[in-house]
Amino acid sequence: MLGETVLGWRVWDAMRALDLLAARPGVDPGRLGVAGISGGGTTALFTAALDERVRAAAVSGYLNTFADSILAVHHCVDNYVPGLALVAEMVDVAALIAPRALFVENGREDEIFPVAGFDAAVARLREVYAAAGVPGRLNAHVFPGGHQWDGTGLAEFLGRNL
Repeated sequence: MLGETVLGWRVWDAMRALDLLAARPGVDPGRLGVAGISGGGTTALFTAALDERVRAAAVSGYLNTFADSILAVHHCVDNYVPGLALVAEMVDVAALIAPRALFVENGREDEIFPVAGFDAAVARLREVYAAAGVPGRLNAHVFPGGHQWDGTGLAEFLGRNL
């Protein structure tokens, strides 16, 4: 009713957190990252897509296709951006992060972000990162489990990219 979205508020908050971090002594503003799972993964993905200060993003339990996830299963209100699916797919938002580093993961048994949709999104992102000449900056991981954080390989990924 206010013409705003919960996701918009969360991304705004994340960007203000980046402002605070970048202004702190001892923090290298060229080495900022975001990470999250589920709604936090949504926030991390959109923040990295919209704020180029994010040099690496880790998204767990969110990357998918809209058709397989957000439009197929009941989700929290923070996943909805009115009209977005009419003009873009989730992978299009994720593609805005390239050529910066992106780590994505999904549980094989995740019922709200099905692995088939994750695999389809990752296949398209691989094309984007290859076209950008930085295929090594995209890391995708499927793990046994449901809608949860795994993080296998994340520390090495962040060490390499931040």
